[in-house]
Amino acid sequence: MSILDAYDSIPYDRLSLAETHPDQLAVLATLYGINCHDPQHARVLELGCASGGNLIPMAWFMPGARFVGIDLSQVQVTAGQALIDELGLANIVIQRADLADCDLGDEGFDYIIAHGLYSWVPADVRSALLALLRRQLRPGGVAYVSFNALPGWHMRGMLRQMLLFQLRDVAAPAQRVQVAREFLGFLAGGLHDLHALSAQYLRTELAELGRAPDSYLYHEYLASVNEPVLFTDFVAQVSRAGLSYLCNTDLHLQFPATLGESVESALATIDDALLRQQYLDFLANRNFHQALLVRDDERPLADPDYERFTGFALFSDLMPPHKPDLRRTKPQPFSDNRGNAHPVTHPLTKATLAHLYAVYPHAVAFAELQEIACAQVAAHGDARVAGQTDHLFGELFQLFAHRALSASLHSGGTPPGPVDRPSATALARAEARSGRLVDTRHASLVLDSATCAVIAALDGTLDHATIAQILRLAGARQRQPEPALLLRKLARYGALR
Repeated sequence: MSILDAYDSIPYDRLSLAETHPDQLAVLATLYGINCHDPQHARVLELGCASGGNLIPMAWFMPGARFVGIDLSQVQVTAGQALIDELGLANIVIQRADLADCDLGDEGFDYIIAHGLYSWVPADVRSALLALLRRQLRPGGVAYVSFNALPGWHMRGMLRQMLLFQLRDVAAPAQRVQVAREFLGFLAGGLHDLHALSAQYLRTELAELGRAPDSYLYHEYLASVNEPVLFTDFVAQVSRAGLSYLCNTDLHLQFPATLGESVESALATIDDALLRQQYLDFLANRNFHQALLVRDDERPLADPDYERFTGFALFSDLMPPHKPDLRRTKPQPFSDNRGNAHPVTHPLTKATLAHLYAVYPHAVAFAELQEIACAQVAAHGDARVAGQTDHLFGELFQLFAHRALSASLHSGGTPPGPVDRPSATALARAEARSGRLVDTRHASLVLDSATCAVIAALDGTLDHATIAQILRLAGARQRQPEPALLLRKLARYGALR
């Protein structure tokens, strides 16, 4: 089956990736000395945009920017353009085109996104992709390209080979997914009592795939083309196309020290940054890269300029513990919206994150945050540590490098206010049909059926008692639904007008 037929038959589920947002690309590029265009007024292109699950929320929340998406699947393009028309967006268009010969004009783009494309197309299309990036990137422009990486993907690839063998006589897409799911169940049962490292790895992969949508299983593991590459080979291909590798969105993996003293010591003698990154991949067994590229006539810095970090505004949705300890330098868990805990040690950092959580999605300038945190710790904690701002900088940057904290070129973003008789935005209604919500900072949240039912009903006329009744009828998990808490959460994520 051709790549086109595959995506027409099983379209990709709606997907948004915060790390592809122009604001996040601009922050990373600025750290490396690139003079980026203001994302709020930029031209943004997404290649392989599917039905616009990543691009349309950007266009909704960034009316001053302009967006173009192209995809080879007419089924997905039609669905995406239908949603654009439903939302009444005038700053975005999605069109069917082959990136190997598409005409995007001469105006160029400030940010280009190519997620889930490079490893999943033939070699000639990969070359065409890189040529298009060089042709369309404006000066100061940044491109995001993800790809499956060797040697780590060899381990994931063994599961792909098993699946392809099992499906050797199965052609229909829906049947291939069904048979693949059945085979994954067979593997899970057969591996249950095995203790080999390969069995342990496969059990982890099987658990992940059990939670993944069918479209991911189909297009990642059953795709006709899936070509992982070595990092250094990717960089060489990029260079031949007139582009330069800048950094990875997983910024902490640029620094060997984040993986421990033994890794840092082993790589200390390698002076070439790109070669050091390759050996870091070997040690970490990395299987996926999210690379940022710039034109080869740019002159980026070899390493991040850490001082520039203090010029950003920061935002975070990490939930603080019930009582942040502002007296002691002691780890406490701060939780993201997926339930992952991030240990935070210094009182100044705890005060900073607590404040950011309270005003999310507002981004606060670093200097203002530092002043707020110092005042909080001096008043409610230990005044002796209130001036240890170097510790604050170090821990905040570490959280940023691990993508637990985000930065923006500009402060702002209205904190949610009280909500009485709320009305859901058109975007929230549309996204809730897919069981998700994309917020003003491009974070994607999975919704339960009860929340989806409430969003669909919020038309500006319902009081809290009626909303509670909708929650009960929709099977809300809590015994006594609390509409006020849900509405505050929806307002916080930009789902209410």
